[in-house]
Amino acid sequence: MTQWRDGRSRLSERIADELQTEILRGGLVPNLRLPTEVELMERYSVSRTVVREAAKLLEQRGLVSVAPGRGMVVAEFDGARIAEQFSILMLASDGTFGHLLELRLALELQVSTAAAQSAGPEDLERLAASITEGEAAVAADGTVDAEAFLDADMNFHESLARASGNPFFDLVCRPINSFLRTHYQHREGYPSNPSLTLAEHEEILTNLRRRDTYGARKASEEHLRRLLRKWQTPTDGAVAPSIREMSSTTDAEAARRRQTTETLTSQTPTTHTPTTTHTPVQEA
Repeated sequence: MTQWRDGRSRLSERIADELQTEILRGGLVPNLRLPTEVELMERYSVSRTVVREAAKLLEQRGLVSVAPGRGMVVAEFDGARIAEQFSILMLASDGTFGHLLELRLALELQVSTAAAQSAGPEDLERLAASITEGEAAVAADGTVDAEAFLDADMNFHESLARASGNPFFDLVCRPINSFLRTHYQHREGYPSNPSLTLAEHEEILTNLRRRDTYGARKASEEHLRRLLRKWQTPTDGAVAPSIREMSSTTDAEAARRRQTTETLTSQTPTTHTPTTTHTPVQEA
């Protein structure tokens, strides 16, 4: 019985792989109708069960959608499933938020360089629109619509990846930005310096308009390194929490831990007098 199931499983996988090859060769045309169950049964000389298992595999891969009366069609492949799976992996990871921002920094430096060469008028308009949306989220009295600002912030970085002209940048950056969007939605203190963030976005856009690859890369690096500094491992040797630990900590718990840490720090005897004055760095 087990051997029969294993054989059926391998057969359904083989059929799914062949259909996947056909779909990819066709260019992932959304809503393209695929052969019916009966047609596939005849083509491969297999049972309906095997065909349905193959269809389920393709559905799990995000390549097709199956609905009663419509059959199996090529799915709208927008990378959403990849972003979702990436977010799950991040939430289970021992990597820190700083590690993720280091990856983002490495990617976006080249993204900005490519965008300075490839961005078209529509790309520049989308980037400018995201800055305008961010400005609209900041009231005259300084209060911020955090949700609207977050949308504008993420839209800028997503539009930057598209402006690179390299579809692989867009594909790789999308799940990172998707995760960041979800993370910031549930964290207090975002954004801490929206005016500076908007100014840095404007500087990136200005360099893209000039086709200045070095300027665009430099502006992106300054923007993202400023954010990265906030999440670097503390100089006192404390270990930065992993993303998994951060995701399991509520804002109230985080506040209590910060308060406890500050109390303990204030109670620690001072053994030396600092000789260097450090200027605080405002973070976005």
